Amino acid sequence: MIGFLGALGLAEWLGLASVSAVVLGAFRFRARPKRGASTVIATPRTTALQGDAGGAPPPGSSPADLHRARVQAGTDAFRETRGSVVLRIVHHSDYEYVDEHTAIEVIDALRAAGKDAPVDIILHTPGGLLSAAQQILHALKHHRGRKTAFIPYSAWSAGTMIALACDEIVLGSSAVIGPIDPQLGGLPAPLLAELLDDKSNDRINDQMLVIAKMAKQSVKETKAFACDYVNPVHNGGNQSCALTNDLIGSGRNHQAPIMPQEAKAMGLNVSMEMPELLYQICQPPPEEEAFLTVNLFGSRIDQKTAALLDLKPLDTLKR
Repeated sequence: MIGFLGALGLAEWLGLASVSAVVLGAFRFRARPKRGASTVIATPRTTALQGDAGGAPPPGSSPADLHRARVQAGTDAFRETRGSVVLRIVHHSDYEYVDEHTAIEVIDALRAAGKDAPVDIILHTPGGLLSAAQQILHALKHHRGRKTAFIPYSAWSAGTMIALACDEIVLGSSAVIGPIDPQLGGLPAPLLAELLDDKSNDRINDQMLVIAKMAKQSVKETKAFACDYVNPVHNGGNQSCALTNDLIGSGRNHQAPIMPQEAKAMGLNVSMEMPELLYQICQPPPEEEAFLTVNLFGSRIDQKTAALLDLKPLDTLKR
């Protein structure tokens, strides 16, 4: 329960795959991937500054370097074809999601692009933190240029909400979006909030009572700002909250997929004219080869350190 409550410190819009990363974060230390590998802004200016434009990877490049070069080349080609600012929010690991770094990168890119610049967002993400998503939604709402979300495969939770802030959503033929109900410690906030109605307070322990009240507040806040930031084009041109309220409190499982045909039936401004290039851009990187580090001088790893690093305690290592 202590670890569970520790994870509740972050309110999130996350798919189940990434919820595990948040929950595990309360128990064990994990190194985050290098930033910039999954969220990349592609404009003529920033691409030149990043030094990724032009030229082939040097001989002897690793498979990961070759993959990054192919993805960057594809992104540059897409940007040039569209004449737009391209925001690539692509996550493949359980430990990658929309966070404060993503928000900073998107906000700065939109600030540099100019208010009327067209923006294309390539999304492949399990979701992320509510606070970071709200910052991105705010920036998109106040950007005057046309905004188009491209989802070749999937954009769950916060990814769905980012797509809903755009003027058009382009889905792959089998792509999915999903509900946007907030999660607390990997559990759906709407269901946690129902504890207050299903049980009397004297039948709920103090910790769960606090959690249920947090969940109720989270649902209220999410409904308010989701309704505010959804693009009216997905609501038939009006500011109704019916769509976002349905995606938050309809009783769907957080990972219940919404396929393109259902998205259209719900009234979303959806097309399925997905450029083939974007499927390539969203391919996962090659897995890095496992390696073993051996201490040649002999040492002993105590149980506390082993637990922190998620290692099994080892006996003395000898030459």
